Amino acid sequence: MNLVPNRYSSEIPMALFQALLYIGVIAVNRLARPSLSKLCYNRRMEKSTMFLLTTLRVVAAWSILAAYTIPFFLVPRTVHPLLGWPLYLLGSFSLSLIVINFFLLHPLAVLTTWFGIIGTLFVMACPWYMNGVVRALAVFAYAFFCAPVVWASLVKIMSSLQVLIERDAFRLGEPNQTAEFTKLY
Repeated sequence: MNLVPNRYSSEIPMALFQALLYIGVIAVNRLARPSLSKLCYNRRMEKSTMFLLTTLRVVAAWSILAAYTIPFFLVPRTVHPLLGWPLYLLGSFSLSLIVINFFLLHPLAVLTTWFGIIGTLFVMACPWYMNGVVRALAVFAYAFFCAPVVWASLVKIMSSLQVLIERDAFRLGEPNQTAEFTKLY
């Protein structure tokens, strides 16, 4: 049985190149392990810490959103779905690993959306639906029950970013000490 008909054969080299690119990104990501803690920033625990936390939260949220959006636009539109969805999932996984290692986030919290997308694909592919309305209701119910889990993972990501800033700002910076604590005489 031929899973990919001949009319899709022109996209296979591009899809394989993208898959190798994503696997290369995963391999380099596992070897390099970049981290945000190596960056230099203002080391005083003042107003700049709040600005840094807000900026870090926005950058992390946009990075996570980009990790799930960019592969969607990179997969060729005319590729077969049995090749396109795994390619999208591989791409979003590889870009999510970059976000996880760069911001030192919990992997399960960032990949919760990825697991949710996989679950949605399984709910849509279930063969026991009578018609499209029942299938749409099942996908809606799945999304309804997954939304609190995704929200909780987003809250966990934001709280871990705050802990990262507080820990690194205290460790790398000079803690706000008053004059009476610094004098020895």
